[in-house]
Amino acid sequence: MALSIRMAFGSKMLKAMLFAIVVGCCFFVWNAKANAADYYVDCSAGTNGTGTQVSPYNSFNSINSIGTMSAGDRILLKSGVTCNQQMTVTGQGNSTNYITIDSYGGTAKAKIIRNGNQADRGIKLTNPSYWKINNLEVGSAGTGILVTFSTAGHNDLSFTNLYFHDIYGIHQGSGSGNDSTGDAIWNSAGIEFTSKTFNASNPASTYIVDNVTFDTIEGTRNLDTISIDWYNSGYMNATGHKAAEHVFMNNLNMHGDNAGGGTGCDDGMRLTSVRYLTMINSKLDGEGGCHSDTGTAAIYIAFVSDSYILNSMFTNVPNTSSPDMVAFDYECCTDNLQINNNYIAGNAGAGISYLAIHPGLGLETNSVAGGNVFINNGSGSFRRAGNSDTPSGTIRDNLYSEPNNFLYQDGANYSGFTLTNNLQITNSSNIYHAAKQFSSTQGSSNWSYKAYNGSSWSNLGYYDTTGNIWQASSVSNVPQVSQFEMHPDTGVGKIVARAWTAPTSGTVSIRGRVLKSVIAGGDGVVARITKNGTRIWPAGGDQSVAYNDRFGYESNLDGVTVAAGDEIRFEITSGAAGSNQYDNVSWSPAVAYTASSIAAQWDFATAGSTEGWNNTNQISSSVSGGIWTITSSGGDPYSVGPNNLGIASSYRYLKIRLKNNTSDTGAKLFFITNADSTWNEAKSKTFTTAANMGSYTEYTIDMGTVAGWSGTIKSLRFDPFSTAGTMNVDYIWLTNTP
Repeated sequence: MALSIRMAFGSKMLKAMLFAIVVGCCFFVWNAKANAADYYVDCSAGTNGTGTQVSPYNSFNSINSIGTMSAGDRILLKSGVTCNQQMTVTGQGNSTNYITIDSYGGTAKAKIIRNGNQADRGIKLTNPSYWKINNLEVGSAGTGILVTFSTAGHNDLSFTNLYFHDIYGIHQGSGSGNDSTGDAIWNSAGIEFTSKTFNASNPASTYIVDNVTFDTIEGTRNLDTISIDWYNSGYMNATGHKAAEHVFMNNLNMHGDNAGGGTGCDDGMRLTSVRYLTMINSKLDGEGGCHSDTGTAAIYIAFVSDSYILNSMFTNVPNTSSPDMVAFDYECCTDNLQINNNYIAGNAGAGISYLAIHPGLGLETNSVAGGNVFINNGSGSFRRAGNSDTPSGTIRDNLYSEPNNFLYQDGANYSGFTLTNNLQITNSSNIYHAAKQFSSTQGSSNWSYKAYNGSSWSNLGYYDTTGNIWQASSVSNVPQVSQFEMHPDTGVGKIVARAWTAPTSGTVSIRGRVLKSVIAGGDGVVARITKNGTRIWPAGGDQSVAYNDRFGYESNLDGVTVAAGDEIRFEITSGAAGSNQYDNVSWSPAVAYTASSIAAQWDFATAGSTEGWNNTNQISSSVSGGIWTITSSGGDPYSVGPNNLGIASSYRYLKIRLKNNTSDTGAKLFFITNADSTWNEAKSKTFTTAANMGSYTEYTIDMGTVAGWSGTIKSLRFDPFSTAGTMNVDYIWLTNTP
């Protein structure tokens, strides 16, 4: 995004909350204590009462008059009832006595629905520590819950089971969002973290907020649903803190955030000046849903470090004729931000965009993107743009099926990145992703949901449509399997699994990550992958996952042979003691057929490696960013490839994706066989490329039309042109399908 970044400040986070799954729903366990005060509000009441349950307040006036809440206080809003007023509160709880805003008297959320003006707020919360805000619907405002800080060192905020909609009207500090007379809101958001006090000349000596939890948050038709933004600012101080630290995001469901059909949809979520963030089990679909001159993204990221986005789905950022239109916008100044084991698909731009467009501020370092599935992203799985710095990182073990690019070079290259074991899947229908294809029907898309009772396996028999969970029965909620998670039954030897059944014979690769979702206690879990009951991962024995391990273990396998009907199970058992308390596990694996049609594949994915293609005659070459760059010094340049290929001549189609940077359009391929190892014109084929190409094109050459293409192919030779100049080659494949 082409935004100027203010260097001011930032910090935030939430407290992880204990929860248990009961009949597919979440309940939250209150601390056992005497409440300091309970304030009941029923905005449908005819008269204003005394704030008790039998005589509730009928507006927020009395709450706002109190203003400063004390440790243990609870503000309880009537379930299903709508209030149209701003609540303005502050106060400090403590680790045993949180201040709470919640609903009462039913299962429906209490509602704060404003008038749709950009100056409207739902709740304004100033300098909070130890607060829980649960079970609310907030809509039709410039900001839903505004969390603003003028002091540092705050702790433990929890936002749970909240629904935000139609939150928009402030764009890049407009209107009441300005940082002079307004609230320092850069973009309207369902939940906004900000400050108008801290800046580069007045830094805080520590984090602004530590331990922040966002759990079960839904948002739609907002500009942003969640924004930890600090008025589009970084956070600079000598202590090295970020503004918000230890942030946990779980079960986010953000969809169709489009600023109510307006303009200026920069993103669906903003993360600025955050350290130690973990996001899991979340879905962001159709974010950035309207045009923005500065670009759109599902998630905007700046000044974020030591953070992990895992086991989630990021799909369908739409084409709004904006810049970017990506799932992840690495805007600036990140370190060790890892995006691993996610499903990233259908975005109009790239999946992940690494920018270098802010000279002097910093750059993205030590980025990791591993074990993800990329499908049908408009400009590619990855994008590099800008040359003010050289971003660095590792791109590894990803599965991709892209119509255009894996690595899109938007005027920049990937020279700072190491690329290893990224596998192209020619047909996206050969990729099976557990979370994407999760279903209420057993066996749909070859996925099923099972349990082992100590003596036999069976399919889980009941699907809870409220919680979208497979479980044993309507009255027995464990074992269970949901879109991203599993939970075993109690007892040694009890197993829960999601299983994939092979529809055809072939060779598959497996990607996944198993980690704990709930870390409040327990003795951890044990994980394994089996094929027809025999463990195939880990090779050395079952994998124990500690009770508090939210990073977990990658479960990657390549070269797994399957026959039609083979069953691969992803299995979880409780810890050694057989107790299943707190045993919620996140694991959303992918399985892909990989070796059915390509006999040889040179993707140039490792910097510096030509993968056996030699600088044979009048050629020098280099590999960087997934591209083999050939430089010719004369009129007869050619490169001989690896010897002793041992490829059957039935693999007759050579696919080469290239960009010719010369005016010479005549390229040629030679080959030799085990039976005839002499290079000659009889065993060659000429093909025509475009001249002075501005972008890459894939050419398919049917070598089977050459009489000598028979038996076993021993080696290939590539003559790119007959002049001095350069050519860029993305990949070369030999396949049996055109």
